Amino acid sequence: MSRISKPAAIASASAAAALAVALTATPALAWTAGPFTADLNGTMVIDAGIPASCTSSTLSGTVDAAGNLTITSASVGGCGVTVTPKNLPWSGKLDNGTASIDGFSMSAIGCTYGGDITGSFTGTDLPVSATFTEQTVAKTSGWLCPGSATVTATYDFTAA
Repeated sequence: MSRISKPAAIASASAAAALAVALTATPALAWTAGPFTADLNGTMVIDAGIPASCTSSTLSGTVDAAGNLTITSASVGGCGVTVTPKNLPWSGKLDNGTASIDGFSMSAIGCTYGGDITGSFTGTDLPVSATFTEQTVAKTSGWLCPGSATVTATYDFTAA
């Protein structure tokens, strides 16, 4: 190896090693931990054979640095019937573009539906928008109620 190419090779190898260390040491994406509010963006449709279109809904709770959600409060309105969130708190997660709410449960006209819903979100920290499209939840109580319902909604999550 010539005298010029040997130092260049050493410098190149050193730069590559430094880049590898820098990339390895980069911390994982972290959410800004704290309280959040998620407001309905558009209309939420709950369809158990007859669709109910709701014009307002708010979720609130906390998010931790890993994107884990604890939803301690939920409200729904403008549905034409009374819709009541049940079994709070709910848990969930915002992770790599996937939004989830576990333990989601709503009741209307004597029928209660619940389960885990999954959607997608855009963004890397609050604020983000999460969209849940035609997520099926099972009937958990009620007489003469369809066995399942679908839920479609988009929520805008912001730091509270």
